[in-house]
Amino acid sequence: MKKPAYALTTALSALMLCASCSKKESAIIVPQPSGTSTQKISGATVLGAPVAEAKVYKLMPGYNSSDNFEASGVYYLNGYFYVVCDNRYKIAKIKSTLPVNSSDNTMLSSGSGDSGFEAITYDSWNTPNFFVAEEAVSHNGSYQPRIREYDADMNYQSSLWAEYYFTSANSNKGFEGIAWLNRGGDDYILGLVEGTGKIPVLKKTSTKWEFVTEITLPASVTFSDYSDITLYGNKIAITSQEDGQFWVGTLSTSSWSITGGTAYELPKGSSSGVVGAGTNFLYANIEGISFISDTQVVLVSDKAKSDQPSYQTYKDQSVHIFNLQ
Repeated sequence: MKKPAYALTTALSALMLCASCSKKESAIIVPQPSGTSTQKISGATVLGAPVAEAKVYKLMPGYNSSDNFEASGVYYLNGYFYVVCDNRYKIAKIKSTLPVNSSDNTMLSSGSGDSGFEAITYDSWNTPNFFVAEEAVSHNGSYQPRIREYDADMNYQSSLWAEYYFTSANSNKGFEGIAWLNRGGDDYILGLVEGTGKIPVLKKTSTKWEFVTEITLPASVTFSDYSDITLYGNKIAITSQEDGQFWVGTLSTSSWSITGGTAYELPKGSSSGVVGAGTNFLYANIEGISFISDTQVVLVSDKAKSDQPSYQTYKDQSVHIFNLQ
C-alpha cells in the first residue's frame, strides 16, 4: 500500500527492541526509506497493451464509481481472480473474462471497515484453503504480520501470527505479499517486506508461522518498493508499484534461494490513459500479481493518491491481464 514517507527509527530504539526479543526473534527489520527516485531495472522487457482490464467497481453488481476498491493482492484459481483490498474485509471473486456488472462476480466473506489486507495466496495441499495477510498489526509491544486462514469457500477459519517483527515507526512497511508452498509435507509462506524486498520464509505450526530463514533477492533486483510476491511452480514474481515493473526469477527446489530472472516493464501511454499513445507512467499503483499461465499474469492496482498525476487514475483500482513477451 502506497503510504506517506515514514520517520527514521533511531539506532537506540532498534537496540532496545532487539534486547527484548528471543534469539529467533532477533531478526527485527528496520527498512531504510527508498526516497523519491525510482530504481527501475535496466533492460526490462516492455509489455504490450493489456489483454483486458477493468475497474473493479464496474465488474461488481451493485457498485458504482463512488465505491473504492483499494486492491492490494490477487490470486488466480480455476477461472476466477480472488482480490483482496486493504479497505475491505470482503474479498472479491471475479470471473477471469472480466464480465462487467455480472452476477458471476461476487463479494465473499464478511466484515466492514478497513481490513489492512495486503496479500492473498492459496494452499492446494490436502484440504484447500486461502491465506490472507494483514500487513503489520500491533502485538506484544511490536508489530507483526497476521495471517488469516479461510476455507475454499472463503469462510474465515482462524488467524496465526507470523514470527517476524517490525518497530512501530516502520509498521507501515510490513508484509506486502505472501506466497504459499509445500515442502516435505510442511506448509510454508514466503513473505515480502515492502521497504527492503527481503523474503522471510515461515513454516506453519499449530501456534504460529515460525521464522525459518530469509531470502535475499539477486543484486540486480533493486526496486524502489516491493508490492507483491507470487509463485507458479518454481517461478517467482516480485512487483514494484513505484517503478511500474515486475521481475520473474527461479526459486530453488532444494534450498531457500532465488536465481536468474527477467524484468518486465508495464507500458506507458497518453495523458488520457490510452496505452501506447504516449510516454506517461500510467501503471503507478500495482499492488498484486498472480500467474494465470506460464505466459500470462493478472495484476491489480490500488487507489491513486491525491498528489499523483490525474492520468494515473485511469489505471487505478483495476484488474489488468498481460501476456509475457
